[in-house]
Amino acid sequence: MISDGNSKKFSYPAQLGILFGLLGGGLLVASMVSGIIWMVWTGRSIFALQTELTNPEYYYQVMVIQGVSTLFIFLIPVLAFAAICYRKVDLFLGTRTPFSNKQILLIIALLVISFPLGGALAEINQIIPIPHSWELKFKEWEDAREQQEAALIKIDSLGKYLMSMVMIAILPAIFEEFFFRGGLQNLLTRWMGGAVGAIILTSVIFSAFHGSYYGFLVRLALGVILGYIYYLSGSIWLSALFHFLFNGVQVTALYLFRESENINSKDIEQNFPIWSGAIALILLIWVFSVFKKESDKMKPAFSAHPSEDPELLTDFDDQYQGH
Repeated sequence: MISDGNSKKFSYPAQLGILFGLLGGGLLVASMVSGIIWMVWTGRSIFALQTELTNPEYYYQVMVIQGVSTLFIFLIPVLAFAAICYRKVDLFLGTRTPFSNKQILLIIALLVISFPLGGALAEINQIIPIPHSWELKFKEWEDAREQQEAALIKIDSLGKYLMSMVMIAILPAIFEEFFFRGGLQNLLTRWMGGAVGAIILTSVIFSAFHGSYYGFLVRLALGVILGYIYYLSGSIWLSALFHFLFNGVQVTALYLFRESENINSKDIEQNFPIWSGAIALILLIWVFSVFKKESDKMKPAFSAHPSEDPELLTDFDDQYQGH
């Protein structure tokens, strides 16, 4: 475990219970608010919401509902958790950790590398042997997921593109990063006394939350990349930037190639072969080594003026062990 001068001294199991309890409450509130938005905006019954999710006529309504839902499910719970369990929310989450232009350029390099790596993992996910009954069930879930997404990824106008960039790329990137990296991974790193196990466990939960077996390894790798960006830099904004760019590239590709029959999924990394993954992995490790060196340079500048409260100074040493 890592000593934390910023903590209000809740035990780590208690903190985990609070975080997931708030997540559960967020899910309930999101459901209620989504229903209210749907009924007021469309004049339809709340029972029609589930059946009309794939109806292009309600594209903008569904997009807004999705954005509002992620707000209540991810961002508000983690902010409440940080306020309950820690004295300085920004310090705990890493919202004011400085970063350099070079780190941003390295984030872009990591993004480019992540797509062939994801393509290899998507192919591997397809060929992993599983019981036939499981395969049938997973394909049934995948077909239902693709049907639900079909209307949302048909981005055939500038208005839909801009709406998708906000609701699919920007907001989920920020809200999910605050919850999974700023909240869950941050807590587990302190609890476990190290980053590797915390990053892997958080990534497994992150991938499972997206509900796609055939995309599980891709989302797992994405979670690990995001986790190490956050851990090495200490900045929630850099992991959110990568997440936004990852989503945004796919949304942009769907818009630019909207007339192409080959673009029928928002997961464009599926177009890369397995062999590209080995090359991408080597490059990924190298870029992360450069990213770590650059992140280490930023830490003294931050720790030199971390807080006006001397009682919290010890937390900045922990911040760079915990992040």
